[in-house]
Amino acid sequence: MKRVYAVIRDLRVKAHRMKLITLINSCSLSGALLLVVPLLFSCVDEGGVYTSDAYHTCESMENLLFEISAEHRDITELEPVGPTVEGRTIWAMTISDNPRINEMEPRVRLVAAIHGDENISTEVLLRLIRYLTDSYAHDPAVKYIVDNTSVLIIPMMNPDGVAHRTRYNASGVDLNRNFDVAWVPAENHGATPFSEPESISLKEFSEDIVFHCSASFHSGAVVVNMPFDYARESDGVIPGEYPLVEFLAKTYSTSGRFLETEGLVDSVYVDSGTINGGDWYIIYGSLQDWSYIRTGCIDVTIEIARHNPDTLQGIEEVFDRNRESLLAYIASARIGIFGSVVDSNGYPIAGVRVSVEDGDITTVTDRDGYYWKLLLPGNYVITFSAEGFSDFSEEVEINAAPVQLPVMLVE
Repeated sequence: MKRVYAVIRDLRVKAHRMKLITLINSCSLSGALLLVVPLLFSCVDEGGVYTSDAYHTCESMENLLFEISAEHRDITELEPVGPTVEGRTIWAMTISDNPRINEMEPRVRLVAAIHGDENISTEVLLRLIRYLTDSYAHDPAVKYIVDNTSVLIIPMMNPDGVAHRTRYNASGVDLNRNFDVAWVPAENHGATPFSEPESISLKEFSEDIVFHCSASFHSGAVVVNMPFDYARESDGVIPGEYPLVEFLAKTYSTSGRFLETEGLVDSVYVDSGTINGGDWYIIYGSLQDWSYIRTGCIDVTIEIARHNPDTLQGIEEVFDRNRESLLAYIASARIGIFGSVVDSNGYPIAGVRVSVEDGDITTVTDRDGYYWKLLLPGNYVITFSAEGFSDFSEEVEINAAPVQLPVMLVE
Protein backbone atom coordinates (compact mmCIF):
# COMPACT_ATOMS: atom_id res chain seq x y z
CA MET A 1 0.00 0.00 0.00
CA LYS A 2 2.86 2.39 0.79
CA ARG A 3 4.22 1.77 -2.70
CA VAL A 4 0.85 2.73 -4.20
CA TYR A 5 0.85 5.99 -2.24
CA ALA A 6 4.40 6.72 -3.39
CA VAL A 7 3.41 6.22 -7.03
CA ILE A 8 0.43 8.55 -6.60
CA ARG A 9 2.64 11.18 -4.99
CA ASP A 10 5.07 10.95 -7.92
CA LEU A 11 2.18 11.49 -10.30
CA ARG A 12 1.17 14.60 -8.40
CA VAL A 13 4.63 16.08 -8.52
CA LYS A 14 4.93 15.41 -12.23
CA ALA A 15 1.54 16.98 -12.80
CA HIS A 16 2.67 20.05 -10.93
CA ARG A 17 5.91 20.43 -12.82
CA MET A 18 4.40 19.92 -16.25
CA LYS A 19 1.18 21.82 -15.51
CA LEU A 20 -0.80 18.88 -16.85
CA ILE A 21 -3.93 20.35 -15.40
CA THR A 22 -4.06 22.68 -18.42
CA LEU A 23 -4.64 19.62 -20.54
CA ILE A 24 -7.47 18.54 -18.28
CA ASN A 25 -9.06 21.98 -18.58
CA SER A 26 -8.88 21.78 -22.37
CA CYS A 27 -10.70 18.44 -22.47
CA SER A 28 -14.43 17.89 -22.50
CA LEU A 29 -14.13 16.22 -19.11
CA SER A 30 -16.37 13.31 -19.81
CA GLY A 31 -17.91 11.29 -17.03
CA ALA A 32 -15.05 8.81 -17.21
CA LEU A 33 -12.42 11.53 -16.77
CA LEU A 34 -14.28 13.01 -13.83
CA LEU A 35 -14.03 9.62 -12.15
CA VAL A 36 -10.39 8.99 -13.00
CA VAL A 37 -8.83 12.39 -12.24
CA PRO A 38 -9.88 12.57 -8.57
CA LEU A 39 -8.39 9.12 -8.06
CA LEU A 40 -5.04 10.18 -9.54
CA PHE A 41 -4.85 13.46 -7.69
CA SER A 42 -6.82 12.72 -4.53
CA CYS A 43 -5.48 13.56 -1.10
CA VAL A 44 -5.54 9.89 -0.04
CA ASP A 45 -6.81 10.77 3.43
CA GLU A 46 -5.38 8.10 5.71
CA GLY A 47 -6.88 9.49 8.87
CA GLY A 48 -8.19 12.71 10.23
CA VAL A 49 -11.67 11.90 8.95
CA TYR A 50 -14.13 14.55 10.05
CA THR A 51 -16.95 13.64 12.36
CA SER A 52 -19.24 16.16 10.66
CA ASP A 53 -20.09 16.17 6.98
CA ALA A 54 -20.54 19.95 7.17
CA TYR A 55 -16.86 20.37 6.29
CA HIS A 56 -14.98 19.30 3.19
CA THR A 57 -12.14 16.88 3.50
CA CYS A 58 -9.20 17.40 1.19
CA GLU A 59 -10.53 14.78 -1.18
CA SER A 60 -14.10 16.09 -1.29
CA MET A 61 -12.78 19.62 -1.84
CA GLU A 62 -10.79 18.42 -4.84
CA ASN A 63 -13.84 16.68 -6.25
CA LEU A 64 -15.86 19.88 -5.85
CA LEU A 65 -13.19 21.96 -7.61
CA PHE A 66 -13.09 19.54 -10.54
CA GLU A 67 -16.88 19.61 -10.70
CA ILE A 68 -17.01 23.42 -10.78
CA SER A 69 -14.18 23.53 -13.33
CA ALA A 70 -16.12 21.17 -15.59
CA GLU A 71 -19.33 23.19 -15.22
CA HIS A 72 -17.71 26.58 -15.83
CA ARG A 73 -14.79 26.00 -18.18
CA ASP A 74 -15.34 29.38 -19.81
CA ILE A 75 -14.53 31.36 -16.66
CA THR A 76 -12.35 29.01 -14.56
CA GLU A 77 -8.96 27.38 -14.68
CA LEU A 78 -7.85 24.82 -12.11
CA GLU A 79 -4.14 24.22 -11.59
CA PRO A 80 -1.75 22.91 -8.95
CA VAL A 81 0.29 25.33 -6.87
CA GLY A 82 2.61 22.58 -5.68
CA PRO A 83 2.96 19.49 -3.50
CA THR A 84 2.79 19.13 0.27
CA VAL A 85 5.09 17.24 2.62
CA GLU A 86 2.98 14.09 2.24
CA GLY A 87 2.51 14.49 -1.49
CA ARG A 88 -0.94 16.01 -1.54
CA THR A 89 -1.65 18.81 -4.00
CA ILE A 90 -2.37 22.45 -3.24
CA TRP A 91 -4.97 23.58 -5.78
CA ALA A 92 -5.71 27.04 -7.12
CA MET A 93 -8.75 28.09 -9.13
CA THR A 94 -8.63 31.21 -11.28
CA ILE A 95 -11.95 32.88 -12.01
CA SER A 96 -11.93 35.40 -14.86
CA ASP A 97 -13.66 35.99 -18.17
CA ASN A 98 -10.52 34.76 -19.97
CA PRO A 99 -8.84 32.56 -17.36
CA ARG A 100 -6.23 31.13 -19.75
CA ILE A 101 -5.19 34.51 -21.21
CA ASN A 102 -2.87 36.96 -19.48
CA GLU A 103 -4.84 40.21 -19.46
CA MET A 104 -4.00 43.72 -18.33
CA GLU A 105 -6.07 43.62 -15.14
CA PRO A 106 -5.43 43.36 -11.38
CA ARG A 107 -4.78 39.91 -9.94
CA VAL A 108 -6.24 39.10 -6.55
CA ARG A 109 -5.06 36.10 -4.51
CA LEU A 110 -7.22 34.64 -1.72
CA VAL A 111 -5.78 31.90 0.51
CA ALA A 112 -7.48 29.75 3.16
CA ALA A 113 -6.47 27.04 5.63
CA ILE A 114 -2.79 27.89 5.91
CA HIS A 115 -3.59 26.53 9.37
CA GLY A 116 -5.14 23.13 8.85
CA ASP A 117 -7.56 23.29 11.77
CA GLU A 118 -9.18 26.58 10.70
CA ASN A 119 -11.61 24.87 8.38
CA ILE A 120 -14.26 27.56 8.19
CA SER A 121 -11.83 29.56 6.04
CA THR A 122 -11.89 26.81 3.40
CA GLU A 123 -15.68 26.63 3.47
CA VAL A 124 -16.05 30.38 2.96
CA LEU A 125 -13.73 30.43 -0.07
CA LEU A 126 -15.38 27.34 -1.59
CA ARG A 127 -18.71 29.11 -1.29
CA LEU A 128 -17.19 32.20 -2.87
CA ILE A 129 -16.03 30.10 -5.82
CA ARG A 130 -19.52 28.66 -6.22
CA TYR A 131 -21.14 32.08 -5.83
CA LEU A 132 -18.94 33.76 -8.45
CA THR A 133 -19.30 30.98 -11.00
CA ASP A 134 -23.04 30.42 -10.55
CA SER A 135 -23.90 34.14 -10.42
CA TYR A 136 -21.77 35.25 -13.37
CA ALA A 137 -24.50 34.82 -15.98
CA HIS A 138 -27.19 36.83 -14.17
CA ASP A 139 -25.62 39.13 -11.55
CA PRO A 140 -24.16 42.36 -13.04
CA ALA A 141 -21.93 43.01 -9.99
CA VAL A 142 -20.39 39.56 -10.18
CA LYS A 143 -20.04 39.79 -13.96
CA TYR A 144 -18.16 43.08 -13.58
CA ILE A 145 -15.72 41.54 -11.09
CA VAL A 146 -15.09 38.43 -13.20
CA ASP A 147 -14.78 40.41 -16.45
CA ASN A 148 -12.36 42.96 -15.03
CA THR A 149 -10.30 41.08 -12.44
CA SER A 150 -8.32 37.86 -12.28
CA VAL A 151 -9.32 36.19 -9.01
CA LEU A 152 -7.18 33.27 -7.88
CA ILE A 153 -8.45 31.26 -4.92
CA ILE A 154 -6.46 28.68 -2.94
CA PRO A 155 -9.10 27.18 -0.62
CA MET A 156 -6.73 24.80 1.19
CA MET A 157 -3.12 25.89 1.57
CA ASN A 158 -2.31 23.18 4.13
CA PRO A 159 -4.12 19.99 3.05
CA ASP A 160 -1.86 17.78 5.19
CA GLY A 161 -2.88 19.78 8.24
CA VAL A 162 -6.53 19.52 7.25
CA ALA A 163 -6.23 15.75 6.80
CA HIS A 164 -4.64 15.36 10.23
CA ARG A 165 -6.77 18.06 11.88
CA THR A 166 -3.83 20.13 13.06
CA ARG A 167 -2.66 23.72 12.73
CA TYR A 168 0.70 22.63 11.38
CA ASN A 169 1.84 20.89 8.22
CA ALA A 170 3.01 17.28 8.24
CA SER A 171 6.46 18.37 9.43
CA GLY A 172 4.98 20.15 12.44
CA VAL A 173 5.66 23.62 11.00
CA ASP A 174 3.35 26.62 11.24
CA LEU A 175 3.32 27.72 7.60
CA ASN A 176 2.40 31.29 8.60
CA ARG A 177 5.77 31.51 10.37
CA ASN A 178 7.83 30.05 7.51
CA PHE A 179 8.20 33.08 5.21
CA ASP A 180 11.42 35.06 5.13
CA VAL A 181 10.50 38.53 6.42
CA ALA A 182 11.66 38.87 10.05
CA TRP A 183 11.83 35.07 10.30
CA VAL A 184 13.32 33.81 13.55
CA PRO A 185 14.34 30.25 14.46
CA ALA A 186 11.85 28.78 16.87
CA GLU A 187 9.85 25.64 17.46
CA ASN A 188 7.32 25.13 14.66
CA HIS A 189 8.88 27.86 12.46
CA GLY A 190 10.77 25.44 10.23
CA ALA A 191 14.51 24.87 9.89
CA THR A 192 14.87 27.90 7.61
CA PRO A 193 12.54 30.33 5.82
CA PHE A 194 10.73 28.48 3.03
CA SER A 195 11.90 25.13 4.40
CA GLU A 196 8.46 23.67 3.68
CA PRO A 197 7.18 22.61 0.25
CA GLU A 198 3.90 24.44 0.85
CA SER A 199 5.47 27.85 1.50
CA ILE A 200 8.10 27.57 -1.22
CA SER A 201 5.42 26.48 -3.70
CA LEU A 202 3.31 29.55 -2.94
CA LYS A 203 6.41 31.75 -3.26
CA GLU A 204 7.36 30.37 -6.67
CA PHE A 205 3.76 30.34 -7.88
CA SER A 206 3.24 33.99 -6.86
CA GLU A 207 6.52 35.15 -8.36
CA ASP A 208 5.56 33.58 -11.69
CA ILE A 209 2.14 35.20 -11.87
CA VAL A 210 2.58 38.59 -10.05
CA PHE A 211 -0.31 39.45 -7.74
CA HIS A 212 -1.40 42.94 -6.76
CA CYS A 213 -3.82 42.41 -3.88
CA SER A 214 -4.22 39.46 -1.55
CA ALA A 215 -5.83 38.18 1.63
CA SER A 216 -5.47 35.08 3.75
CA PHE A 217 -8.36 33.76 5.83
CA HIS A 218 -8.23 32.38 9.36
CA SER A 219 -10.42 31.58 12.34
CA GLY A 220 -9.86 31.98 16.05
CA ALA A 221 -10.84 35.65 16.21
CA VAL A 222 -12.82 38.28 14.30
CA VAL A 223 -10.75 41.16 12.89
CA VAL A 224 -8.94 42.32 9.76
CA ASN A 225 -5.23 42.21 10.55
CA MET A 226 -2.95 44.59 8.59
CA PRO A 227 0.81 44.58 7.98
CA PHE A 228 3.15 44.51 9.68
CA ASP A 229 3.06 41.49 11.95
CA TYR A 230 6.67 41.77 13.05
CA ALA A 231 6.45 45.30 14.55
CA ARG A 232 3.92 47.65 16.11
CA GLU A 233 2.17 50.62 14.57
CA SER A 234 2.10 52.11 18.07
CA ASP A 235 5.91 52.13 17.92
CA GLY A 236 5.84 53.94 14.58
CA VAL A 237 6.57 50.92 12.34
CA ILE A 238 4.00 50.93 9.54
CA PRO A 239 3.95 50.32 5.78
CA GLY A 240 5.00 53.32 3.71
CA GLU A 241 1.70 53.14 1.85
CA TYR A 242 -0.36 52.63 4.97
CA PRO A 243 -3.38 54.73 3.84
CA LEU A 244 -3.82 52.31 0.94
CA VAL A 245 -3.47 49.27 3.21
CA GLU A 246 -5.98 50.76 5.64
CA PHE A 247 -8.40 51.59 2.81
CA LEU A 248 -8.39 47.99 1.58
CA ALA A 249 -8.71 46.57 5.10
CA LYS A 250 -11.64 48.83 5.95
CA THR A 251 -13.26 48.08 2.62
CA TYR A 252 -13.47 44.50 3.82
CA SER A 253 -14.45 45.18 7.42
CA THR A 254 -17.14 47.79 6.73
CA SER A 255 -18.79 46.15 3.72
CA GLY A 256 -21.63 43.73 4.26
CA ARG A 257 -22.18 42.28 7.72
CA PHE A 258 -18.64 41.48 8.87
CA LEU A 259 -18.85 43.81 11.88
CA GLU A 260 -21.97 41.97 13.06
CA THR A 261 -19.89 38.87 13.73
CA GLU A 262 -19.82 37.89 17.38
CA GLY A 263 -16.42 38.07 19.06
CA LEU A 264 -14.83 41.08 17.35
CA VAL A 265 -11.41 41.66 18.87
CA ASP A 266 -11.67 44.13 21.76
CA SER A 267 -8.64 46.40 21.79
CA VAL A 268 -7.85 50.11 21.91
CA TYR A 269 -5.99 49.49 18.63
CA VAL A 270 -9.07 48.22 16.75
CA ASP A 271 -10.50 50.72 14.28
CA SER A 272 -13.65 49.77 12.33
CA GLY A 273 -12.81 46.11 12.69
CA THR A 274 -9.15 46.49 11.62
CA ILE A 275 -5.93 46.30 13.60
CA ASN A 276 -2.22 46.50 12.94
CA GLY A 277 -0.79 43.01 13.28
CA GLY A 278 1.99 43.88 15.69
CA ASP A 279 -0.34 45.87 17.94
CA TRP A 280 -2.49 42.76 18.24
CA TYR A 281 0.43 40.41 18.81
CA ILE A 282 3.88 40.06 17.26
CA ILE A 283 4.64 37.17 14.92
CA TYR A 284 7.60 36.57 12.63
CA GLY A 285 7.78 35.11 9.13
CA SER A 286 4.14 35.72 8.19
CA LEU A 287 2.63 35.44 4.73
CA GLN A 288 1.26 39.00 4.71
CA ASP A 289 4.58 40.62 5.62
CA TRP A 290 6.41 38.61 2.95
CA SER A 291 3.74 39.43 0.37
CA TYR A 292 3.97 43.17 1.01
CA ILE A 293 7.73 43.56 1.38
CA ARG A 294 9.07 40.96 -1.06
CA THR A 295 6.46 40.93 -3.84
CA GLY A 296 4.77 44.34 -3.68
CA CYS A 297 1.37 42.71 -3.17
CA ILE A 298 -0.80 44.21 -0.43
CA ASP A 299 -1.96 41.40 1.81
CA VAL A 300 -4.20 41.36 4.88
CA THR A 301 -5.04 38.55 7.27
CA ILE A 302 -8.77 38.19 7.82
CA GLU A 303 -10.02 36.39 10.92
CA ILE A 304 -13.61 35.52 10.06
CA ALA A 305 -14.89 33.53 13.07
CA ARG A 306 -13.82 32.64 16.59
CA HIS A 307 -14.60 28.96 16.05
CA ASN A 308 -15.38 26.48 13.29
CA PRO A 309 -19.20 26.33 13.39
CA ASP A 310 -20.65 22.95 14.33
CA THR A 311 -23.38 22.94 11.70
CA LEU A 312 -23.90 23.57 8.01
CA GLN A 313 -26.24 26.42 8.95
CA GLY A 314 -23.48 27.99 11.01
CA ILE A 315 -21.07 27.79 8.09
CA GLU A 316 -23.61 29.42 5.78
CA GLU A 317 -24.09 32.24 8.27
CA VAL A 318 -20.36 32.97 8.31
CA PHE A 319 -20.30 33.09 4.52
CA ASP A 320 -23.35 35.35 4.41
CA ARG A 321 -21.70 37.79 6.82
CA ASN A 322 -18.56 37.87 4.66
CA ARG A 323 -19.96 37.66 1.12
CA GLU A 324 -20.33 41.38 0.44
CA SER A 325 -16.98 42.04 2.09
CA LEU A 326 -15.32 39.52 -0.22
CA LEU A 327 -16.88 41.05 -3.32
CA ALA A 328 -16.02 44.59 -2.23
CA TYR A 329 -12.42 43.66 -1.44
CA ILE A 330 -11.91 42.05 -4.84
CA ALA A 331 -13.53 44.99 -6.65
CA SER A 332 -11.36 47.48 -4.73
CA ALA A 333 -8.28 46.17 -6.55
CA ARG A 334 -9.36 48.15 -9.62
CA ILE A 335 -7.80 51.41 -8.48
CA GLY A 336 -4.59 53.16 -9.43
CA ILE A 337 -2.53 52.99 -12.59
CA PHE A 338 -1.94 50.24 -15.13
CA GLY A 339 -0.49 49.60 -18.55
CA SER A 340 2.31 47.90 -20.44
CA VAL A 341 6.04 48.58 -20.64
CA VAL A 342 7.94 47.96 -23.87
CA ASP A 343 11.42 48.62 -25.22
CA SER A 344 12.25 50.85 -28.19
CA ASN A 345 11.43 47.99 -30.57
CA GLY A 346 8.00 47.47 -29.04
CA TYR A 347 8.85 44.26 -27.20
CA PRO A 348 7.42 43.83 -23.68
CA ILE A 349 9.85 44.06 -20.76
CA ALA A 350 9.29 41.74 -17.80
CA GLY A 351 10.43 42.60 -14.28
CA VAL A 352 10.27 46.38 -14.61
CA ARG A 353 9.96 47.94 -11.14
CA VAL A 354 7.04 50.35 -10.74
CA SER A 355 7.16 52.63 -7.70
CA VAL A 356 6.00 56.00 -6.36
CA GLU A 357 7.82 58.67 -4.39
CA ASP A 358 7.63 58.09 -0.63
CA GLY A 359 6.12 54.66 -1.20
CA ASP A 360 7.52 51.25 -0.32
CA ILE A 361 5.44 48.95 -2.53
CA THR A 362 7.35 48.01 -5.66
CA THR A 363 5.29 46.05 -8.11
CA VAL A 364 6.84 44.57 -11.25
CA THR A 365 5.71 43.96 -14.79
CA ASP A 366 4.74 40.40 -15.68
CA ARG A 367 6.00 38.26 -18.54
CA ASP A 368 3.98 40.32 -21.04
CA GLY A 369 5.19 43.64 -19.68
CA TYR A 370 1.85 44.36 -17.98
CA TYR A 371 1.69 46.15 -14.65
CA TRP A 372 -0.96 47.28 -12.18
CA LYS A 373 -0.04 49.61 -9.33
CA LEU A 374 -2.76 50.12 -6.70
CA LEU A 375 -3.05 53.77 -5.68
CA LEU A 376 -5.60 55.93 -3.89
CA PRO A 377 -6.80 59.10 -5.64
CA GLY A 378 -4.10 61.78 -5.66
CA ASN A 379 -1.08 63.08 -7.53
CA TYR A 380 1.92 60.79 -7.87
CA VAL A 381 5.30 60.64 -9.53
CA ILE A 382 5.50 57.15 -11.01
CA THR A 383 8.96 55.73 -11.75
CA PHE A 384 9.71 52.78 -14.02
CA SER A 385 13.15 51.19 -13.76
CA ALA A 386 14.83 48.09 -15.15
CA GLU A 387 18.41 46.93 -15.50
CA GLY A 388 19.87 47.99 -18.85
CA PHE A 389 17.31 50.77 -19.39
CA SER A 390 17.09 54.43 -18.44
CA ASP A 391 14.58 55.20 -15.71
CA PHE A 392 11.36 56.87 -16.76
CA SER A 393 9.25 59.02 -14.42
CA GLU A 394 5.96 60.81 -14.97
CA GLU A 395 3.56 62.73 -12.76
CA VAL A 396 0.06 61.29 -12.89
CA GLU A 397 -3.23 62.35 -11.33
CA ILE A 398 -5.29 59.39 -10.09
CA ASN A 399 -9.03 59.75 -9.65
CA ALA A 400 -11.68 57.17 -8.84
CA ALA A 401 -11.20 55.29 -12.13
CA PRO A 402 -7.88 53.57 -12.88
CA VAL A 403 -5.55 55.40 -15.26
CA GLN A 404 -3.86 53.63 -18.15
CA LEU A 405 -0.25 54.66 -18.84
CA PRO A 406 1.73 52.85 -21.55
CA VAL A 407 5.48 53.26 -21.15
CA MET A 408 8.51 52.80 -23.41
CA LEU A 409 11.93 52.41 -21.80
CA VAL A 410 15.07 53.34 -23.73
CA GLU A 411 18.16 51.18 -23.56
